[in-house]
Order: sequence, then structure tokens, then C-alpha cells
Amino acid sequence: MADSTGLQFVSPYAFEAMQKVDVVRLAALSDPELRLLLPCLVRMALCAPADQSQAWAQDKKLILRLLSGVEAVNSIVALLSVDFHALEQDARKEQQLRHKAGGSNGESILVSQLQHGLTLEFEHSDPLRRLRLTLSELLAIMNKVQRKFLLNSVNLVRKIHPSSCF
Repeated sequence: MADSTGLQFVSPYAFEAMQKVDVVRLAALSDPELRLLLPCLVRMALCAPADQSQAWAQDKKLILRLLSGVEAVNSIVALLSVDFHALEQDARKEQQLRHKAGGSNGESILVSQLQHGLTLEFEHSDPLRRLRLTLSELLAIMNKVQRKFLLNSVNLVRKIHPSSCF
């Protein structure tokens, strides 16, 4: 195993263990190495397996034991339970609404009225609401950038006189 201080990438040892679903090797990984694999491991443990064998059932129990000691697993489970298809549809509707309204931030499909400031609302929200808040802010930023780009393009076109083209 590689030195895992400041680990940013999955080590070849960890990659091979995941590729071969070698739970004994996975159990031997350090916490930082295991942390990089959490989304995959959570998905493996929670999704219905194609392999219905007794060996996989035992391996799955070991994976669940590995995951039980990691606090971040609950957040990953919550994110995996989000209906991303519905979220994408709402984001597209929000985009259309912002485009039609000229970018006004009055109405929102993704986010209903905020009770507190955006930061407090984000901190006290469930994962789905956090995703909705983040998407809403990203769409607002994208809309501002697009409007600014269009405004600059219009100003540039106005500066070009027909006589200067020939």
C-alpha cells in the first residue's frame, strides 16, 4: 500500500481490490484510502446484487462492517437516494423560467422562499434541499454570465461601424 497522507487518488492496490471485489484487501486499506472508495462501497452494499451467492452475502456483510465505522456514509446514502431525474427536470424548468423572466430571481422552481439567509438555509437543510439550493445558485450565476456576455457582444457590435468593415 502507498503512503496515504494527503491521498488524492486511489492507489493501485485499492483499485485492484475494488476491481476484483476483494473484501479482505479492502478491509486492510487505511482510512484515507477507504474514504476515496466510499461512494462505490456504499453503492455495492445497498444496491441489489446480481450475484446471489452465499459468498457475496458474506462479502457484503464485511463491506457493511467496514462502512459502519465511517460517519460520511450517511451523507452518501442520503445523496444516493435523491431522485436525480426529477431534480434534472426541475433544473431545466428553472432554466426556462429564468430565461423567460430575463434572469430575475423572483420565482424559483428549485427553491421555495428561503426562511433564513442562503448560508443558514444550506446548513440546516437535508441533502435534496442542499442540491436544489446549489443548483439554483449555479443557474443564477450562469444566467448572469450569459447576460453579461450578450451585453458585451451587443456593445461590441455597436462599436463596429459599417464603414470600418470595408
